[in-house]
Amino acid sequence: MKRGAAGVVVALLMGLFPPSDGWALPEPDERAAIQDLLDRRARAFLDRDRAAFLATIDEGSSAFRDRQKRLFDLSEPIPFADYQLVADWSRYGDLARRRDVARYPGASAVLLPLTQERYRIRGFDDEPAIEDAFYTFVERNGEWFIGDDTDLDDIGLLTVRHPWDFGSLVTIRSKHFLALGPACTGDGALCADRNLLDIAEEALRRTNATWSVPWRNKVVLVVPPSDEALQRMLQATFDAAKFVAFAYSTIDPESLGYTGDRIIVNPSVIAGRPRSDVVTIMAHELLHIATRDASGPFVPLFADEGLAEVAGYGDLPGLAYFDAIVAGGAFDNKLPEDFQFSTGSGNEIYLSYQEAQSAVRYFIDRWGRDRFIRFYRRLGRARVTEGLATWHVERALQRTIGMGLRGFEKAWASSITS
Repeated sequence: MKRGAAGVVVALLMGLFPPSDGWALPEPDERAAIQDLLDRRARAFLDRDRAAFLATIDEGSSAFRDRQKRLFDLSEPIPFADYQLVADWSRYGDLARRRDVARYPGASAVLLPLTQERYRIRGFDDEPAIEDAFYTFVERNGEWFIGDDTDLDDIGLLTVRHPWDFGSLVTIRSKHFLALGPACTGDGALCADRNLLDIAEEALRRTNATWSVPWRNKVVLVVPPSDEALQRMLQATFDAAKFVAFAYSTIDPESLGYTGDRIIVNPSVIAGRPRSDVVTIMAHELLHIATRDASGPFVPLFADEGLAEVAGYGDLPGLAYFDAIVAGGAFDNKLPEDFQFSTGSGNEIYLSYQEAQSAVRYFIDRWGRDRFIRFYRRLGRARVTEGLATWHVERALQRTIGMGLRGFEKAWASSITS
């Protein structure tokens, strides 16, 4: 979603910030002073120097200061290996509008670039996770401070929110996972505990039985404290409450590679489910993480989600709902399109996942798992290139199984209805 939305964001910004009201590039000494401020803030955060961290905040921003005190205190359990903040003036320039400047009376200058937050969790991140923040920088008496990080919320440019923005956390490890979330209280709510790690380890074995390509096998499990926190962390424009869990990774804007692999679970949906269901869900999401480096923008969701469902269910039956649709004569003989995995009713979305699983299982049963992996990887290698998505799928299928997209769709549908 982030990759596809980039052009829309730039167009939006060009309309909102005419040359007289933004986009001016500050002087080199101003940019250097702001980067020095960010370096001091990042160093204080990593060194757990609370006084130095709070000293980077504008004295007139009491509400922001209170939020930052809470953020600093709640982040203490997280094993950060590295933490950096970098002002990126090249992406959007200075985004400060006249209304933003007016929020800071007495300031001699107000600037608002995109700021990159780059951090690594020890033992789990080889490359830094990269998130967007929108800090407003305020100059007073020749010194720069951070005034807020919500001034652009009104146009949907939101600063990243982490679990440590919302409540107390604990961390617990297993061989392949770090669980990060609320402590267990015994009330049945999902939490960060040994049981969650055991479920993840079992799910990992199921995932690796489906995806034989080597990958890092190290993932952070994030348990938000509430549905509201989940929605805000994902910056979701859809109803996140419909979904059980999310495979989440950040994107390096330079390499376009995935970093910061996380699985974020929906606590209100998972809590109380049978263990077997949670293992299935976790294996599904782990498959998405495992295929990150092999995937690409032209991999259709029926292949991506279908393979994840195959990993999730393993050898268990996982097509009962779809079988009932077929038996009732409601099957339309078509592969689900990408939009059908996130729009519509819960039953319609679920049906798209089951159709996708059926199509991938058909491919694997007829041509073998290794050939499906070759198809997936061949298609995933197409990154920034010419051609529509369907053309890339067509070519990858032809080269892998000697059959195009429509031929595959017809053969799959016939295998179900015959």
